[in-house]
Amino acid sequence: MFIRALFIAFVAWCLHTTAHAAMKLADLRDRAAVIEYAAHVGDFRQLTQISDLLVEQTARGNLQRMVHYYSALAAYRAAEIDADVEYRVGVLLDRCVDQGKAALALDPEFAEALALIGACHGLAAARQPLAAIVSGNFSARELKRALALAPENPRVQLLHAVTLMRRYESPQRRAQAAESLSEALRLFDTFATMGDDQSPQWGEEHAHLWMARLALANDESSL
Repeated sequence: MFIRALFIAFVAWCLHTTAHAAMKLADLRDRAAVIEYAAHVGDFRQLTQISDLLVEQTARGNLQRMVHYYSALAAYRAAEIDADVEYRVGVLLDRCVDQGKAALALDPEFAEALALIGACHGLAAARQPLAAIVSGNFSARELKRALALAPENPRVQLLHAVTLMRRYESPQRRAQAAESLSEALRLFDTFATMGDDQSPQWGEEHAHLWMARLALANDESSL
């Protein structure tokens, strides 16, 4: 607990020291690492804090799209954790969609941002019954567009699979999710060496986790 408290304190200090300066790639990589750590340990507060700070953060040139992207990702990760508070989840998913759209406005071909928007709409459809039809339609549309833009991107395949698993329980949808997860894991072996320095790097561990969940769900359905 002491080590974790020191880590969180250090992260908070790092976040605030660059809050008003133009963000550099190394700073953004630090944020990305914290997002993954906070998601791994279920630190909702840290995820929302990072997302909040990144909303107002600026960066030079093409890096700005990644600032928006990671703000969206942190909000998505927080919403995944916070399943019990519907209003707060709605605010987080709205943030995810808005920041994803801001990234797309800077780069209309940014398939990973498009897939993240689709995943956030899909999580809204799964968690908020009143929004299920509208959010579900948006989710399917954006994920379809992302897959058409970048079928060889492992995170696009991963977010597609996760959304299918969250929204549907039919054997057909599970089979589609399994296909996308398998493709994501295959692509992670080669894709990391293909992207530029600004490309997102998360997802491989997440794909293994969801593959295990899918196997467990299939085992339970066969009983």
